[in-house]
Amino acid sequence: MKVILLQDVEKLGKAGEVKEVRSGYGFNFLLPEGLVELATPTAIKEAEKAIARRKKDIETLALFAKKTADELAGKKVTITSKAEKGKLFGSIGSEEIALALKEAGIVVDAKNIIVEKPFKEIGAFAIEAHFGHGVKASFEVLIKAE
Repeated sequence: MKVILLQDVEKLGKAGEVKEVRSGYGFNFLLPEGLVELATPTAIKEAEKAIARRKKDIETLALFAKKTADELAGKKVTITSKAEKGKLFGSIGSEEIALALKEAGIVVDAKNIIVEKPFKEIGAFAIEAHFGHGVKASFEVLIKAE
């Protein structure tokens, strides 16, 4: 029996794909769980359209990620914080770096900024941002004392 996957099913396929499954598996498990629908000609056409839309959305996201990475690559961002003898009174993490980037005119989500552990001292640090779709950018953060 042919079915269209409504969501990703482990060891079977990804959402939107048309698969051939045994009728017992389809009728007794996949259909009652709402994981598939029967592959009628109309449903197949709609699934193909949905896959094309999803592919276009992913391409748009990849272009946006590439544009942001190009803006960010090689930038230097300065963060000022209270410090004594080279040690900060707090720490600087991805949230503070994202805020500093936003003030510099580059919007980057904090979850994209890779910081292994928060910085607790003044200095210059190389940082990397991962935007998904294989897009990365490196930039520098300079932490100064107030």
